Amino acid sequence: MKLLLAILVCFITATASADEWWAWTLLDCWHETPWSAGVLMVNRLDFDDGAIVQMVSPRVKYEALPWLDVGLALSLLRIENTSTGDAYWQGRPEFELNPKFDLTDHLHVEWRNRMEWRDNEGEDFTTHRTRHRLQLAWTLPQPVGPLTRVFASNEWLIDFHKGEWSENRLVPAGLTFKTSTHTDLDLFYMLLSHHTHDEWETEQVIGTYLRIKF
Repeated sequence: MKLLLAILVCFITATASADEWWAWTLLDCWHETPWSAGVLMVNRLDFDDGAIVQMVSPRVKYEALPWLDVGLALSLLRIENTSTGDAYWQGRPEFELNPKFDLTDHLHVEWRNRMEWRDNEGEDFTTHRTRHRLQLAWTLPQPVGPLTRVFASNEWLIDFHKGEWSENRLVPAGLTFKTSTHTDLDLFYMLLSHHTHDEWETEQVIGTYLRIKF
């Protein structure tokens, strides 16, 4: 319990200095092996410039092999800058190939590879990108209260047309809590970096990811 309290204090401290807040919710609706389907909902708030991103994304996953998942999604985003009042919609078909491996009974690695075709309202259909996230997760042999897992990840985003590394999302610390029979909650701290001109600019993000299984 003392360990759990110490971890929560660290996250509360990080929240106080965060530049952005992200909240993800996955409704895991349907399973018929090897298929599954759900709806992902995302809310993002940038405290500095007032940007708000909201997304809803129906998605389907197929387990092609014990170590490989294939995914399809169709995401709809509303992106708003509250300081200027500007807002636009984005449509985003997505395709994923996701290898996954158990290194030990408790240590798991996942490599998510996603292609996104992004259609921004009022712009040419030329803002596509690829995303690659490598995540290492350790499931605790015995839960510590509701804490069941710790994880870390790094995701690099490539601008498909410029052919350059445009964004990086490093999660040095993440925690998973079993909040009920059908729900799990991740808390994570992220360093979000954007490549602008010849240098990188980094912001701090605190986030949650709630998974609800039906």
